[in-house]
Amino acid sequence: MARIIGMTEDAKVYRAVTHKTFADGTKTTVYEGPYDKVGTARARVTFWRNHLAKYGKGASADGHVEECQPQWAPVPAPAQRRNPAR
Repeated sequence: MARIIGMTEDAKVYRAVTHKTFADGTKTTVYEGPYDKVGTARARVTFWRNHLAKYGKGASADGHVEECQPQWAPVPAPAQRRNPAR
C-alpha cells in the first residue's frame, strides 16, 4: 500500500521493528512503516507489546524504532521492446 508522506529533501522516515515470541517458542520479527513521525513507530511497538500481553496466551513482544534518511535517485527507463521476427 502506498503511503503519502510529505517529505523535504533532508527528511527522515521511521519504522517499527517488533520481535514476537509465541507460547510454543516460535520467534518472528515484523517491520512496520515507513512512518513520518518517530512517535507513530513507537506506538506500533507499544501496541504489539500490549496486545500480545493481553491476548497472546503466553506470547510476548518487544522491539525498537529505526530511522532512515532516504536518498532518492532516478530509475532507469525500461529497455525498449524489440518486435519479434515474424
